[in-house]
Amino acid sequence: MSVFRMVFQSIVGLLFAGLAIMALSPLMAGFADGQGAVWLMLLPLAAVTLLVGLAPTLRQAFGRGCLCVGGANFLLPISTMILSSAGFVETVNAADSADTAVAAAGGALAGGMMTGLAGVVGFFLGGFLLLLGLVLSLGGRREVLVFRG
Repeated sequence: MSVFRMVFQSIVGLLFAGLAIMALSPLMAGFADGQGAVWLMLLPLAAVTLLVGLAPTLRQAFGRGCLCVGGANFLLPISTMILSSAGFVETVNAADSADTAVAAAGGALAGGMMTGLAGVVGFFLGGFLLLLGLVLSLGGRREVLVFRG
């Protein structure tokens, strides 16, 4: 593998890693407090960059990147649900005792709407990227040889 291609594939890997981190950012924000999210971002950054950077061809590199970002987008509803539940708990705990029921109802409605919207976006965008990644990673020119006796 030439050095130029490896460097280019690593740059492409960083691009796809950034997209995967953006898709997983609600999950990281829901789990981490303060500086913990920075360390959580390094895991997908390293994993996606290595997967894409070490691909044998440029086509497979783009395919692996699309697969990683598509998988991260499929996790978008779950990560939004985790983030909205963390916000729900903080809202209910900060409310006065008289307003707890209203805060709980508002938090449940807002969390449900956020999760539903993230589900639609994550399903369609994730499905498209996973399909594109499979075509790029596994696809190629197929030749059929017919032997006639």
